[in-house]
Amino acid sequence: MQKGGGAVALTAKQQAWIDYYKQGKTAAESARLAGYSGSNHDVIGAQNLVKLKDYIKDRDSVLEKPRIADMREINEFWTAMVRDTDEKPEVRLKASELRARAAGAFIDKTDVNVSQKGAFEVKITVIDESK
Repeated sequence: MQKGGGAVALTAKQQAWIDYYKQGKTAAESARLAGYSGSNHDVIGAQNLVKLKDYIKDRDSVLEKPRIADMREINEFWTAMVRDTDEKPEVRLKASELRARAAGAFIDKTDVNVSQKGAFEVKITVIDESK
Protein backbone atom coordinates (compact mmCIF):
# COMPACT_ATOMS: atom_id res chain seq x y z
CA MET A 1 0.00 0.00 0.00
CA GLN A 2 1.44 3.35 -1.00
CA LYS A 3 0.81 6.75 0.55
CA GLY A 4 2.45 9.84 -0.85
CA GLY A 5 4.93 7.79 -2.85
CA GLY A 6 6.35 5.87 0.13
CA ALA A 7 5.44 2.54 1.60
CA VAL A 8 3.22 2.59 4.68
CA ALA A 9 4.32 0.31 7.50
CA LEU A 10 1.69 -1.26 9.72
CA THR A 11 1.86 -0.91 13.47
CA ALA A 12 1.91 -4.00 15.68
CA LYS A 13 -1.69 -3.24 16.72
CA GLN A 14 -2.80 -3.00 13.09
CA GLN A 15 -1.13 -6.33 12.30
CA ALA A 16 -2.77 -7.93 15.34
CA TRP A 17 -6.14 -6.40 14.39
CA ILE A 18 -5.91 -7.90 10.89
CA ASP A 19 -4.94 -11.28 12.32
CA TYR A 20 -7.86 -11.36 14.76
CA TYR A 21 -10.27 -10.10 12.10
CA LYS A 22 -9.17 -12.83 9.66
CA GLN A 23 -9.74 -15.40 12.42
CA GLY A 24 -13.43 -14.49 12.36
CA LYS A 25 -13.65 -11.95 15.15
CA THR A 26 -15.78 -8.83 14.64
CA ALA A 27 -14.02 -5.58 13.81
CA ALA A 28 -14.75 -4.22 17.32
CA GLU A 29 -13.64 -7.43 19.07
CA SER A 30 -10.47 -7.47 16.95
CA ALA A 31 -9.70 -3.91 18.08
CA ARG A 32 -10.14 -4.89 21.74
CA LEU A 33 -7.99 -8.04 21.39
CA ALA A 34 -5.31 -6.17 19.45
CA GLY A 35 -4.84 -3.82 22.40
CA TYR A 36 -6.54 -0.63 21.28
CA SER A 37 -7.44 1.38 24.37
CA GLY A 38 -10.67 3.14 25.19
CA SER A 39 -14.29 2.14 24.90
CA ASN A 40 -14.76 2.99 21.22
CA HIS A 41 -13.59 -0.33 19.77
CA ASP A 42 -16.52 -0.32 17.34
CA VAL A 43 -15.34 2.99 15.85
CA ILE A 44 -11.71 1.84 15.66
CA GLY A 45 -12.81 -1.43 14.08
CA ALA A 46 -14.88 0.39 11.45
CA GLN A 47 -11.99 2.75 10.69
CA ASN A 48 -9.58 -0.18 10.34
CA LEU A 49 -11.98 -1.93 7.95
CA VAL A 50 -11.71 1.06 5.61
CA LYS A 51 -8.08 1.96 6.22
CA LEU A 52 -6.69 -1.59 6.08
CA LYS A 53 -8.96 -3.17 3.45
CA ASP A 54 -6.08 -3.89 1.04
CA TYR A 55 -4.05 -5.52 3.81
CA ILE A 56 -7.01 -7.61 4.97
CA LYS A 57 -7.20 -9.22 1.52
CA ASP A 58 -3.59 -10.31 1.64
CA ARG A 59 -2.96 -11.01 5.33
CA ASP A 60 -0.15 -13.52 4.88
CA SER A 61 2.13 -11.06 3.09
CA VAL A 62 1.46 -8.38 5.71
CA LEU A 63 1.97 -10.27 8.93
CA GLU A 64 5.49 -11.13 9.94
CA LYS A 65 4.51 -14.37 11.63
CA PRO A 66 1.14 -16.10 12.04
CA ARG A 67 -0.10 -16.41 15.62
CA ILE A 68 -1.61 -19.88 15.10
CA ALA A 69 -0.06 -22.83 13.29
CA ASP A 70 -1.97 -23.77 10.14
CA MET A 71 -2.59 -27.36 9.07
CA ARG A 72 0.37 -27.32 6.68
CA GLU A 73 2.73 -26.44 9.54
CA ILE A 74 1.13 -29.00 11.87
CA ASN A 75 1.42 -31.74 9.23
CA GLU A 76 5.06 -30.82 8.60
CA PHE A 77 5.75 -31.04 12.33
CA TRP A 78 4.08 -34.44 12.65
CA THR A 79 5.97 -35.70 9.60
CA ALA A 80 9.28 -34.47 11.03
CA MET A 81 8.52 -36.29 14.30
CA VAL A 82 7.70 -39.52 12.45
CA ARG A 83 10.95 -39.36 10.50
CA ASP A 84 13.17 -38.37 13.44
CA THR A 85 15.04 -41.59 14.24
CA ASP A 86 16.44 -40.03 17.44
CA GLU A 87 12.91 -39.62 18.85
CA LYS A 88 11.34 -42.27 21.11
CA PRO A 89 9.31 -44.90 19.23
CA GLU A 90 6.11 -44.07 21.15
CA VAL A 91 6.43 -40.38 20.19
CA ARG A 92 6.97 -41.31 16.55
CA LEU A 93 3.98 -43.68 16.65
CA LYS A 94 1.71 -41.03 18.20
CA ALA A 95 2.82 -38.48 15.58
CA SER A 96 2.06 -40.96 12.79
CA GLU A 97 -1.39 -41.63 14.28
CA LEU A 98 -2.18 -37.91 14.54
CA ARG A 99 -1.01 -37.34 10.97
CA ALA A 100 -3.12 -40.27 9.74
CA ARG A 101 -6.20 -39.03 11.63
CA ALA A 102 -5.77 -35.57 10.13
CA ALA A 103 -5.67 -37.16 6.68
CA GLY A 104 -8.88 -39.10 7.42
CA ALA A 105 -7.29 -42.54 7.57
CA PHE A 106 -9.46 -43.71 10.47
CA ILE A 107 -12.83 -42.67 9.07
CA ASP A 108 -14.68 -45.84 8.19
CA LYS A 109 -17.98 -44.51 6.90
CA THR A 110 -19.56 -41.14 6.13
CA ASP A 111 -23.31 -40.67 5.57
CA VAL A 112 -24.75 -37.38 4.34
CA ASN A 113 -28.51 -36.85 4.27
CA VAL A 114 -29.96 -33.76 2.58
CA SER A 115 -33.59 -32.73 2.98
CA GLN A 116 -35.75 -30.93 0.43
CA LYS A 117 -35.39 -27.67 2.37
CA GLY A 118 -31.60 -27.67 2.14
CA ALA A 119 -30.87 -28.85 5.68
CA PHE A 120 -28.36 -31.63 5.94
CA GLU A 121 -27.08 -34.12 8.48
CA VAL A 122 -23.62 -35.67 8.45
CA LYS A 123 -22.90 -38.92 10.27
CA ILE A 124 -19.32 -40.10 10.51
CA THR A 125 -18.35 -43.48 11.91
CA VAL A 126 -14.80 -43.51 13.26
CA ILE A 127 -12.76 -46.64 13.79
CA ASP A 128 -11.27 -46.56 17.29
CA GLU A 129 -8.67 -49.28 17.40
CA SER A 130 -7.49 -48.32 20.90
CA LYS A 131 -10.36 -50.25 22.53
